[in-house]
Amino acid sequence: MTGNIVNNQVRRLSSGFQLSQEGVSEEEKDDIIASRKLAHINICLDKNIEPANSSFNKYRLPYKALPEIDLAEVDISTDFWGFKLQAPLVVSSMTGGEKHGRTINENVAKACNAEGVAFGLGSMRIIHPKPEAIHTFDVKEFAPDVPMFANVGLVQLNYGFGAKELLHIVNSVKADGLFVHINCIQEAVQPEGDTNFKDLIPKLAQVIKEIPVPVIVKEVGHGIDFDTAKALRDLGIKMVDVAGVGGSSWAWIEGYRQRSYEEQTNLGFIMRDIGLPSDESIKECKQAGGLKIIAGGGLRNGVDMAKALMLGADYVTCAKPFLAAAMDSEEAVRAVIRRYKQEMRVALFTTGSKNIAELKTKTLRPMPPNFLRE
Repeated sequence: MTGNIVNNQVRRLSSGFQLSQEGVSEEEKDDIIASRKLAHINICLDKNIEPANSSFNKYRLPYKALPEIDLAEVDISTDFWGFKLQAPLVVSSMTGGEKHGRTINENVAKACNAEGVAFGLGSMRIIHPKPEAIHTFDVKEFAPDVPMFANVGLVQLNYGFGAKELLHIVNSVKADGLFVHINCIQEAVQPEGDTNFKDLIPKLAQVIKEIPVPVIVKEVGHGIDFDTAKALRDLGIKMVDVAGVGGSSWAWIEGYRQRSYEEQTNLGFIMRDIGLPSDESIKECKQAGGLKIIAGGGLRNGVDMAKALMLGADYVTCAKPFLAAAMDSEEAVRAVIRRYKQEMRVALFTTGSKNIAELKTKTLRPMPPNFLRE
């Protein structure tokens, strides 16, 4: 199918903001997915996709003028499901299945292995109908020493996926674990979105019994609330990625794909900051109990990493700061990772913390009103 046909199909689906794919062939659906992934990359690179200030800006570290420790001895390493990481960082899911997918995933895999941090692949739904797309995700050979997570939308359990399909996704790339992302707002504002989110909790409870690798439930920019966190914990999920409001908004990204960019008529713009800010989501997931927490949504430096851990997270994640670098080279990605790691080390140093365990015993302070720079 040509690009013009794909674009025409997307426009047809977008007309009147229809939410049905009735009358669309499977081939058209597959090409729409690939086209959408490419559009997402371009939007993330070129548009403002962060509608709210990072919630981590509300806090400041408990500064200690005489830390009484040696910066060279500050240790930010941590354990992650049997892997030893140099920092509690997960380079989050970006893409795959389109023309930049292999470049991005390979550069990220090589960089993360060299710098000792974890990473996730983009949504792999496309490999079910198009197995030739697997090569854009199949990069575990470049990251033997760190965890790599496959990825698929949880809603696909209502669209023909089951344990067999999830296992295929994991096994096809030799993944160490599986992200299942929950993105009800993103799907709702997509003209071609999959919006049947009914009975997903009991379905997830069934399929995880047949998945031999860790399964992590992740949001995509709108946060995880207490009730959802508790329900996920009760069915056997051990870790969640909160991905709250304050970072990239996938509702807003979808909004840029629509015909009308006017906020008054564009559903993606209207829904762009619906959800829980990242700090509140961390707290609610922590309150639910029994969950390891990955903090995502607006972490733009190593100081934010330290703040997230002090709020109750166990690991942190981000994607947008790595996207342009991942399209460039392994070294460019490594440079961003090294920056985050060094900033986090200095953040711990300024609080008098030798390691993450010591940092988590301390309390963040509120940022004074009107203190933040514009």
